[in-house]
Amino acid sequence: MNDRVSHRRVRTQPLTTVLLRASTPELVTDIERLSHVAGVDMTAISPDGDSPPAILTLVEESGTSRTVRASFNELFQPEFAGQHVSVNPRTEPADLLELFVAAGATQRGRIVGVIGAHGGAGATVLSVMLARQLAQDGTASLIDMDPLSPGHSILLSLDGSGKRWADIAKESGTLLPGRLVDSLPLWKGVRVLTADERGAAPFTGRSGILAASAVSQVSAVTVIDLPRFALLRLNSSSEWLSWLDHLVIVCSAGITCLATAQRVLPLAPQNLDTTLVISGVKAVGQAEDAGHQLGAEACPLRFERTFDGDIDHGMTPGDRLRSGSARDIRRIATRVLS
Repeated sequence: MNDRVSHRRVRTQPLTTVLLRASTPELVTDIERLSHVAGVDMTAISPDGDSPPAILTLVEESGTSRTVRASFNELFQPEFAGQHVSVNPRTEPADLLELFVAAGATQRGRIVGVIGAHGGAGATVLSVMLARQLAQDGTASLIDMDPLSPGHSILLSLDGSGKRWADIAKESGTLLPGRLVDSLPLWKGVRVLTADERGAAPFTGRSGILAASAVSQVSAVTVIDLPRFALLRLNSSSEWLSWLDHLVIVCSAGITCLATAQRVLPLAPQNLDTTLVISGVKAVGQAEDAGHQLGAEACPLRFERTFDGDIDHGMTPGDRLRSGSARDIRRIATRVLS
């Protein structure tokens, strides 16, 4: 199997990713363990049970020692239509895991990109607050995709536990979504993939986008903190925007900031849902005025006057739950999911 990842998502009907038809309890247990590692859902039924819709079907082969016959639903993986393979989860676990990853790649959660129209716009703060808000209603992850980022460890008060980009770069073979997400630091219910002193997200190659794909397969929403140059679609960043379901562009209300935003906004793909956020405003009307100058509807993001001091004293973005910024983030979260 190659490392190409499908963009297809299934929303039309309830279906399981992996369906297992088996009667041997030990075989069911073995495959359940592997499905958990891969981060895909699995349904086990008896060999003669009613068959619910599934992407990948495994059928216990009679007369063999814990071997299953694997086949894909041609609607979701047409490249494997009409083909099957026999796999033993005890002796060939890597092969079965690859099949699980291929099945999981046909379904993923929503991916929201956040990008600053200029330096200091507040895109990173918005991305972490947005991920924190979204985690209250389901699984959410945050990916720091900036190759020049120093990491979010200080901003989020992360300790040294969990994997960072430098650890992901050492991985060989297929990235298993469940295992990858479980290995990441957990902040306020959000799994975070970020940089540290050893390095940040890769600027070239597809390892960054493959990691984002793996994370999104087991997260209801994945928020990606994007570097500004992603809008120019240089090198591997040309693919980053194509993966998004929604793009949030952040800018401040200053004259030069709005002038920069006027140049940046047309770079967003026309077929991509986009939200403009005016950060650092003191009132909602100020954001509306800025949006009018840019010819677009704008959402405000108010920052508390104590924000910088809060961070210096160990608080993290979103800790003040009754602040104006918290209310603004809730509205932005509703918008990006609509």
